Amino acid sequence: MPRKPIFNKDEIIESSLKIVKEKGFKQLSAREIARELISSTRPVYEYFQSMEELKMAVLEKTLDLLYDYITRPYTRNPFLNTGVGYAIFARDHREYFRTIFLEDNDASGIIDELLKKLDTEILKVPELAKLSHSERDELLKRGWIYTHGFSVMVFSGYIKNNQDDQIIRALSEAGEIFIEDALQKHEKKK
Repeated sequence: MPRKPIFNKDEIIESSLKIVKEKGFKQLSAREIARELISSTRPVYEYFQSMEELKMAVLEKTLDLLYDYITRPYTRNPFLNTGVGYAIFARDHREYFRTIFLEDNDASGIIDELLKKLDTEILKVPELAKLSHSERDELLKRGWIYTHGFSVMVFSGYIKNNQDDQIIRALSEAGEIFIEDALQKHEKKK
């Protein structure tokens, strides 16, 4: 009869997340996990065929957390909430933000997924729902570039006053400019 595993899959992933948060994604290894669990490396390979498979599971968990942040109701504007959540995630989960967006990982698929979610949020704002798909796409890309840059500055500590209300204000002010421009272009096309 095979031995019953001491640790379950979720415990291994949670230990991995702790390592990533404390030491960074590049330090994640079976030996680091074993050290964290006070075990051998065996439990890792009982549930995962390779470290790459485990790293993908860890990345998925960090993305789940990011999606949780960008869908929270920080304001009454669902579109603004996504940007605010993104910046707050960069502030609150620096290593996860670094792992997803700043390391050698190709984040283009993640960004595409975020932009799809953002497009869904735009449609919840009545004045923006009238924009065509290409107009919304342009607005999203401009907003994304600004929000990502702002979030990197929050992440790096360059923006010292990074309380929720300050993040909301900064993104709201910039967003108003992008939105006004998009709506003006839309009206001119009519």
